[in-house]
Amino acid sequence: MRKELKYIIGAHVLFILYLVYLTFDLITLLHDDSFSDALLDVELNPPDGTLNKKLIIPKIIHQTYKTTEIPEVWKAGQQACVDLHPDYQYILWTDEMARDFISEEYPWFLKTWDRYPYPIQRADAIRYFALVHYGGVYIDLDDGCERRLDPLLTVPAFVRKTIPTGISNDVMGAVPHHEFFKKVLDSLQNYQRNWLVPYITIMFSTGPLFLSVMWKQYKRWGVPEAGKVRILLPEDYKTKSYSFFAIAPGSSWHLDDAKFIKGMANHIGLAVFCGFLIAGLIFYLEYLFYSWVISNNFKKLINSDRPVLSIFSFFTRKQQNFVKRRSRKDSNLPVNLDYLDQLNDDAEVITIDDHHSHSHSSSPTHHNVTTNNNNNNNNTTSTTTTTTTTPNDDGENYISKNNDSLV
Repeated sequence: MRKELKYIIGAHVLFILYLVYLTFDLITLLHDDSFSDALLDVELNPPDGTLNKKLIIPKIIHQTYKTTEIPEVWKAGQQACVDLHPDYQYILWTDEMARDFISEEYPWFLKTWDRYPYPIQRADAIRYFALVHYGGVYIDLDDGCERRLDPLLTVPAFVRKTIPTGISNDVMGAVPHHEFFKKVLDSLQNYQRNWLVPYITIMFSTGPLFLSVMWKQYKRWGVPEAGKVRILLPEDYKTKSYSFFAIAPGSSWHLDDAKFIKGMANHIGLAVFCGFLIAGLIFYLEYLFYSWVISNNFKKLINSDRPVLSIFSFFTRKQQNFVKRRSRKDSNLPVNLDYLDQLNDDAEVITIDDHHSHSHSSSPTHHNVTTNNNNNNNNTTSTTTTTTTTPNDDGENYISKNNDSLV
């Protein structure tokens, strides 16, 4: 496998691992475990019609709109909630009222509040702050009440389930300072990001997707019974005779991009085809990039002195210059064939006159060496070499030479 391909594969693996790290909480939403915390039918619809459990959530209904002038399409649902609960406190949070509340009670969040680019993000945020501060039940204006909410007040906190997975923030309730909604408040600043597409930005900064991620994180390591968030199932939410709410037409926040994304559900085949088309384009661009990396132009480029490419040049040269160095005493040193050929061309004849026998004494031993070198130019050079052999303490001989050349 080419080293360039290894680098590309390695970079892709690191990129995928980074994406998994960023989207881990979203991936966990694929596993739907909401039924384990679902509100049971016997809890919401007692056989004798009498609630045997104490109401612990305060009797407060929260709703939001930019002003007190509610659109006609939602007035009937709003009035139904008021009429069915005369003993409940009703609070309509306008934009001005909500900002004043944040400024007075939660000034640390005011900077984030003012930086939200979409009004619906502030409408999402105020419902979390209201539930933490006062407790009660929050209801979207397009959710009209069909029956009294008393059975929902018997648990510490509840939200409603969405299809196919996750939870929504259009209907929810809690006791004051519930740990789950306190976690939501603490996470709002960290999730204030612009994802370029308004629908995704809203959903993942303050909307249902954000709340679903918070819910998964909250329950990941287990929570005590008093801290559980109970789930209102779809059939208890709407469309059934025993459901708590009826949905009015219209939407309070969906922009054109949201309509486009929702419209894709009606054209699944086209959406899948476009997905494969985009994937094919990405693979084709990957192929072009690989072809460029293995080309000579890229190699010339990384060897240039441009600062941007210095990191590529560093690793490339590092690999090329890496040579394992061996000890001079290593008998496995590679043989230089060119040097042997040179020795054959310049033959030497050496005569040694040994005037002293080998001994273990410390006196030096002298040798006279006469060398005749015949080169290719037919010139003869006579060299007399005097070598001195001196034994060391270990009995090994060290040789020093004195060369005199005679022409």
